[in-house]
This record gives sequence, C-alpha cells and structure tokens, in this order.
Amino acid sequence: MGITRKVELDLEVMSKILYITPGCFDKGGISRYNRYQIRCLSELHGKDNIRVISLIGPDQNSIEEPFEVYWHGGSNFTLNKIRFVLVLLRCLFFWRPNLLFNAHVNFSGIAVMLSKLFGIKTILNVYGSEVWSGLGPGTRMGLIKSHYVLSDCHNTADYVKSHYRKGNNISVIWDCVDLDKFKHDESRFDSIKEKYNLPNRDNYFLIMTLGRMSIETDYQGYSRLITVLDKVLKEGKKVKLIMAGSGGLVETLREKTLELQIESEVTFTGSVDENDMASLYSYGHVFSLVTESGIGMGEGIPLTPLEAMACKTPIIVGNQDGSREAIFEPINGYVISPDDLILHAKIIGHLADDPALLKSLAANAETTARQYFCYDLFKAKHKDLLDKVFQN
Repeated sequence: MGITRKVELDLEVMSKILYITPGCFDKGGISRYNRYQIRCLSELHGKDNIRVISLIGPDQNSIEEPFEVYWHGGSNFTLNKIRFVLVLLRCLFFWRPNLLFNAHVNFSGIAVMLSKLFGIKTILNVYGSEVWSGLGPGTRMGLIKSHYVLSDCHNTADYVKSHYRKGNNISVIWDCVDLDKFKHDESRFDSIKEKYNLPNRDNYFLIMTLGRMSIETDYQGYSRLITVLDKVLKEGKKVKLIMAGSGGLVETLREKTLELQIESEVTFTGSVDENDMASLYSYGHVFSLVTESGIGMGEGIPLTPLEAMACKTPIIVGNQDGSREAIFEPINGYVISPDDLILHAKIIGHLADDPALLKSLAANAETTARQYFCYDLFKAKHKDLLDKVFQN
C-alpha cells in the first residue's frame, strides 16, 4: 500500500466530527447553510463519522423534508439547554471526536473550553450581523481562540480579521444552491398561481422578495420595497410585487399598501412550501433583497438571491454587507445602496421596459449560480479546509 493511500485511510479513521448548531430545521439562511454543510461533511467523511446535535428541533414552521440528526431539542427551551450540554459532554467523553464543528458564534465560548479540555480542534462558522452587533466576553474569547474560523462571505471575514483575529486561520466558503432542486421551472406556474393567488406574469412585470418577515428582519428591505413599488407605479409601469413569506411584520406591510392605495398591486403569499420555492422564484421577473447593515442588521451572503439566480431570475441586492458578493455586475443583476430608492425604482422600470436585457440577465444569473454557488464547489472547498485541519 502506498504512503499516500495509507495517510488517506488514517485520516478516514481519525476524522470523527461533532457538529453543534442552534438549529438546522427552519427555512432561514443559516439553517440552510448548516444543512448543506452537514450533508457535505457526511459525504466527505462518512455518515457514521458525523454526529449532529441541534439545540432547537423541528416545529410546524420547519422544512417539510425530513432531516436526520443525532439529537435535537424539544419544546422546553430551558430544559433543552441542559440536555444539549449533557449530550454534548456524553459524545465528547464516549464517542471521542477529534473535531468540534461549531455552527454559530453564540456557542464559541463553551466550544473552545471543551476543545481545550478534550484536546480537540474547533472550527467556528460566522455569518453576518451577530459578529458586529456586540459580543459578550465568553463569545468574544471563543471567536478569538477557535482554531479555525469559516465565514460565508468576505465581508464578514474582513470584519473578523480587522477586529478579532488579524487574518489567522480564516476561510471563506460562499453559500451554495442545490442546482438539482433550484432550477427554472415553468411546468407548475398554473398550480402555484392558483395556490398563492399570484398575478398573471404575462400581463405584469413581477418583482419578488422572499423571507421571514418580522420587525427584526425589516432591514432586508420589505418596507422600502413597497415604497419603491409605489414610485414605479407612478411612472405608469405595469408592475406588481410578490412578498413571499410569513411573520409579524406582514400586517404592518399590508397597512402600508393601504396607506399608499396600492394594496391591489401587492400579493402576500404567506408561508411557502419548500417544494414550491423553485417554481415561485421562476415566476418572478426580478428578485429584490436590498439589506441594510449595522447593529442587529446585515447579512453574510443571503441564500435567497442565490436560489433566485439558479432559477434564472436576476437579482437586486444591497451594497452594505456580504450581499454584494452575489453580484458580478452588470452580468447577473444590480448592487445598490439601500437608501437609494430612486435608483431602485429606476432599475425595475428599466427592466420592465427592456425584455432583451431581462432575458440576458436571466441567462447570466443561472450561469453565475452554477459557476460560483454550486454544491460541488461548496463541498470541494470544505474538503480543502478539512484536509488542512486534520493534517496540521
């Protein structure tokens, strides 16, 4: 047996990964990133060598598809925390992993302490606003002392380098899209049109946004987008807005449409079934998620614009956070300031008037998603990172 092959076999035996996450069952971007990550870790090192512990378990708002983990919490959140720590300690004592993969900075303090106690390495995921919105002493220590930090975008990685780690052991792996699942699909247009009461896309130019609509997430531009729609309509364009998702902000957004007297131009879909998302992304002509950044605000690289691109829908995103890394302007969409509502409206009006430009952007959006945000590339970059971790 060659030396190289022997090293590979030794690594396979050694590579037991304990993956801890606050939650991986909801439809949010961080949970999606976690699920893709868990999938590729299992494929790279074998399902039996990966154990996933999730503080929060599935509920009525979770993904419809089953997702298997080693342990997840139940309904009592306080009891969950105690059980989470006990399961974590039991795995460390008896299963003896040699890597603790921590999916959120909030767990970084305990992860670092346990890694020292058990003599194992740690990888910490960082995403966006949780890093620059103020860290407690334990969390800050954990971010500084984790062996490796993995960011989903360069924007967050640069912040960590400048404020905490000075460039040591920080990798960037952009989020990915399952291209087998998220692809342009017109075959179900009639069924989703009826199911979600959508306007006829042949008669109107359709702007779409999608996400969890709460007061805490309005920085993603939901209220501003209604104002932008009003500006476009006043220019005489045949445009409508689809706001897909649910949350406590929806009623406030409805009230705003009533105040502007444009309620008939906005469709609120409510919660969207996972199996309908590709068709819904495809149904829109352009996807908008223009985020602000600041304390409690801002994204790493949000997943919804990437999924929209994979479905041949051009995107408009903000220039204040990692969102801008999704754009290769002017190939697949636009990057704008969240404060520039006039430019936002101008872009939408221009696309509504120029079918040739829209067609070109749509084709380039799909190509960009396949080239830069595919699962195979995501998996290959994780392999490179894990090879580095286990060989050092």
